[in-house]
Amino acid sequence: MALQKTLSLLVLSLLTLLGLGLVQPSYGETRNEKFQRQHVDSIGPGGTNLYCNRRMDKQEMTKLKCKPFNTFIHENIGTINNICNNPNIRCKNGMMNCHAGVVRVTDCKDTGSSSPPNCSYKATASTRRVVIACQGNPLVPVHIDR
Repeated sequence: MALQKTLSLLVLSLLTLLGLGLVQPSYGETRNEKFQRQHVDSIGPGGTNLYCNRRMDKQEMTKLKCKPFNTFIHENIGTINNICNNPNIRCKNGMMNCHAGVVRVTDCKDTGSSSPPNCSYKATASTRRVVIACQGNPLVPVHIDR
């Protein structure tokens, strides 16, 4: 009986940590790898609807549903990683692991006029302030907060 209780608590603890994002599952991408796949394009200038449509599909964000909104950052990964060295600010979820920086971006917004996997996006290119959440040692980006 005691062993069953211990195992139950262990499983519950692991599920809680996974839910909080503090433990990475042993399969698939790390949170930083997912961030890079979904948000980093240091090569492309972006800025067009066609860019968003192609990039969202290529980065696997249109398979099961059309992701409503996504931002691609057009800077090298070193520049993006350096944002994590800026002073901590509060994230939308209340945590204090966010950092702000100004970068070139393309924001892709679902037009709502299509269905997966052929999603249709409207692009907006700009240089603007982004807020990203960072984790790890050294700190690396894991989420665009805004």
